[in-house]
Amino acid sequence: MKITYSEKGQYFHLSTSEMSYAFGVTPDKRLVNLYWGAELASDESLLPLAEEVLTPFTASGGVDVKKAPTFELTFGEPFDYTAPAVKVVFPDGVRSLRLVYKEHRITENHLVVTLRDAVYPFEVELHYKGYADLPLISRYVVLHNLSRAPVTVDAAKSASFHLPGGEKYRLTHLSGSWGAEYTKNTLMLTQARTVIQNNRLTASAAQATPFFALDKDGAATETSGEVYFGVLAWSGDFSIIVENQYPKQVSVVGGMGSDFENYILKPDERLETPVFTAGFVAGGFERMSEVFYDWQFDHLIPRGKKTDKAHAERPVIYNSWYPFEFRVNEENCLGMVDECAALGAELFVIDDGWMPGRTTDHAGLGDWVADPKRFPNGLRPIADRCHKKGLLFGLWVEPEMVNPDSDLYRAHPDWVIHDPTRPRTEQRTQLVLNLAREDVFEWMIAMLDRVVTDYKLDYLKWDMNRYVTEDGWPDAPIEEQKSLAIRYTQNLFRVWEHLNETYPDLLLENCASGGGRSDFGMVPYADRINRSDNADPVDIMVIHEGFSMLFIPKTAGGAGNIAPAVHHIHGRKTLLSYRSVWGMTGSMSIGINLLTADEETKSELKRVIARFKTLRGDLQNAYVYRIASAYEHPYALFEYVRRDRKAFTLFAFGHGMRAWDLRLPRFRMRGLIPDAVYVSEDGKEMTGEALMQIGLTVSFKGDYASAMSVWKLKES
Repeated sequence: MKITYSEKGQYFHLSTSEMSYAFGVTPDKRLVNLYWGAELASDESLLPLAEEVLTPFTASGGVDVKKAPTFELTFGEPFDYTAPAVKVVFPDGVRSLRLVYKEHRITENHLVVTLRDAVYPFEVELHYKGYADLPLISRYVVLHNLSRAPVTVDAAKSASFHLPGGEKYRLTHLSGSWGAEYTKNTLMLTQARTVIQNNRLTASAAQATPFFALDKDGAATETSGEVYFGVLAWSGDFSIIVENQYPKQVSVVGGMGSDFENYILKPDERLETPVFTAGFVAGGFERMSEVFYDWQFDHLIPRGKKTDKAHAERPVIYNSWYPFEFRVNEENCLGMVDECAALGAELFVIDDGWMPGRTTDHAGLGDWVADPKRFPNGLRPIADRCHKKGLLFGLWVEPEMVNPDSDLYRAHPDWVIHDPTRPRTEQRTQLVLNLAREDVFEWMIAMLDRVVTDYKLDYLKWDMNRYVTEDGWPDAPIEEQKSLAIRYTQNLFRVWEHLNETYPDLLLENCASGGGRSDFGMVPYADRINRSDNADPVDIMVIHEGFSMLFIPKTAGGAGNIAPAVHHIHGRKTLLSYRSVWGMTGSMSIGINLLTADEETKSELKRVIARFKTLRGDLQNAYVYRIASAYEHPYALFEYVRRDRKAFTLFAFGHGMRAWDLRLPRFRMRGLIPDAVYVSEDGKEMTGEALMQIGLTVSFKGDYASAMSVWKLKES
């Protein structure tokens, strides 16, 4: 990203090859937004707009006769009624800010603009960061209390974004619930505030993903149209406010805390908000997804030390949950390791149930040692057997939770989030540890260090299976208790940072009762995302579409694993072939009981794993194009195109096909090299142009139908 400041026009211009973003300083030192949209090649192009907009504002007679400028950061400036990004209460009771420009500094890909209050010793830093030439801007603010008395912060959002005025916009966002994550929603904006938010404290997604996309007149498609979009890097309570004010002025204000208020900022203390990243593309939602993918591959996801985890292939996982649930023990785990090795799996993971008393969900959480009754020799023999057989070894943990029936809770009942005068609400017979507390944070670090080293882990699956129902912190000073939600998430990130820094090659899975933390706050720390606990392959037709809008296929776990034929959500029986093809769409995992499976099933799984291994380099380092949507058809098609465009695979899934669905159209591919020749597995040759303009035929019918078509660039 190129960042320039025009002394002549008093404005900042942040530009890439696809997008420009500009704001300036008025003569009375207010920061005003100028432009967000397609790239402007010259800084001078902004000068006429700056001369028109960057003028002192004075209210004229009447009510709403003259609209206030679109302030770069909304904070309650007089006559600006946009939702404030920053709002504070000073010790004397004054509840308003009057921020004016103080200074700025520009370093490579990073701009910092400092605003100060005109009366009070209080400053706000606005940070802007770019990523090479991607059409993205990451923003956050730092509040700094320079006074000798505490200041109460009522709002601390990360950024305000303003879209070109006078247009009608459609909002696209993702929502849902447990087992129904990433449901796509669209609505045309009216003169109102639309709030995308979460207030469950321990999660950010599932019910509402911290993401928005806006397009003019609802005209954008997968392949065309201008799209403004953004994501918040936060894994706790958040709100994104999309506001349409008269006359057709749309703003987006987003950051942490849907119910955030009364955070006490002590003298000389700073509060840094999470990163809110927004972008603009002119190539539809598909181009938006490409930008998200490039951002993750090249800048965000963990790198590793011995191997480049960002680009390395993910191992084929076998997980113990579906076969055994809480019935895991040394004997069946050792037996399963042998079966996994014979099958070609590469990682064996013991899921929930390995702790003392953990034969149901009523006990064991908090006591992170192997149950001496079921694992009399600990977990080392299983780790050693895995490593001897050439498998990696992994383990499930749920560090934020505790059962009342546990030694940890009996020793530290004060460690859970609770109100002293009310019952402690249980869900799944568990309570939530107060990770905002430093002693809980330190215990968690020590516990995880011990588990990783003692059990020789190559993989750690972190789960989180309940939300907060009361937010009491009675041990904290009354003025600090409202900071619980923020400090909890900050410490959550600190733990994940520790794991990444201390064990850079340890593979980490982000699971939060499925996709509860599918957000960009966790992307820099996790190698795998549990898309959903729902592995029903018909539901995945919709779940994977929403997931693929934001996240790369390499990280796609959970939903799509090759689970038992009858899934517990719907109880419907699906074909192994259908489930196996779905298993190739992400980070493959298997949950079929190999100790009781027949030879035909094991032979088929072995064949599927072997084939997947020949394809996964192309599949996991790819863009995903949504060729046909299950929202519109009884089928879904996904095209995986390797990032260098030299190979692609078309996945097709159908369910509930009717007679009039049997004549399917030719499906045009996308993202290929037009003049290159591609060759299919059966030897058919087509140019990229033909594939994109003429397309491919897909044939399936009935229920649980699937097809794959694999193509590679013809060797010269």
